[in-house]
Amino acid sequence: MLPFVMALLSSMLYGVGDFLGGMGARRANVLTVTAWFQITGVVVLVGYALLAPGVTRPSDLAWAALAGAAGGLGVTLLYHALATGVVSTAAPLVSMLALTVPVVAGLVGGERPGLWPLVGIVLGAVAVLLVSGEGHGEPTDAQAPHDARTARSALGVAVLAGLLIGSFLVLLARVQPGASGWPLVAGRASASVVLWALVLLRRAPVALDRSARAPMLGATITDVGGNILYLLAVQRGPLSLIATLVTLAPATTVLLAQTVLHERLSRRQQVGVALALVAVVLLSRGTGR
Repeated sequence: MLPFVMALLSSMLYGVGDFLGGMGARRANVLTVTAWFQITGVVVLVGYALLAPGVTRPSDLAWAALAGAAGGLGVTLLYHALATGVVSTAAPLVSMLALTVPVVAGLVGGERPGLWPLVGIVLGAVAVLLVSGEGHGEPTDAQAPHDARTARSALGVAVLAGLLIGSFLVLLARVQPGASGWPLVAGRASASVVLWALVLLRRAPVALDRSARAPMLGATITDVGGNILYLLAVQRGPLSLIATLVTLAPATTVLLAQTVLHERLSRRQQVGVALALVAVVLLSRGTGR
């Protein structure tokens, strides 16, 4: 039961981090916010690594570094997809692929979670699809001039973003039980290199606007907490089930948007949240590896 509780808490922290990161991106350049988000996370994780017990293996550092690079690039492509495509199409597609990659990897790796957890995986996938949708997927008059090539390009970016974020979950799961906190530092440092390289290549501002600093820092702290809990959970439970719980993060983001920004949940989002709760119950009945 403990791995599933940690995975659920990880999902909530990721959801809070996404919300705060989105608030920061509204106030400053997206690449700049994300780059500072990554490098600040390195500092926070170094503090965790100095206190956390465990063994530091070269293989764990390598897997985590690959995971960080994939995750950092995936998040950047996600924001790009949301900026250039129809949000209610791009967001569910990214979430669905991010869920599919670790589920398939877990099943191929020999995980057999049982009937009810498999039903929970399906319900979790449907919940992500429903919760992520914003209920206004039709383009506005201002968006109408976008040609088919632009739409296909945005869709392709969304597909790649989902595959990269799903790969992050799979690669980080390769870190062995008993590992220290330094693999997480390696992952965040790798993501920082990717993001700062993009800042320089795209000539984005290096300085972060003062109004975006508080949400960026809040996103950093919650995301780091989510990473730690995910790693601990996936070392103790089946990847396919843990990843399904973690990718329910949009439910937390939507609820925060409803509370803080006074957005209203659509009927489909309400159904999605309800299905997510049912999926949590079913997934918690999963067996170990």
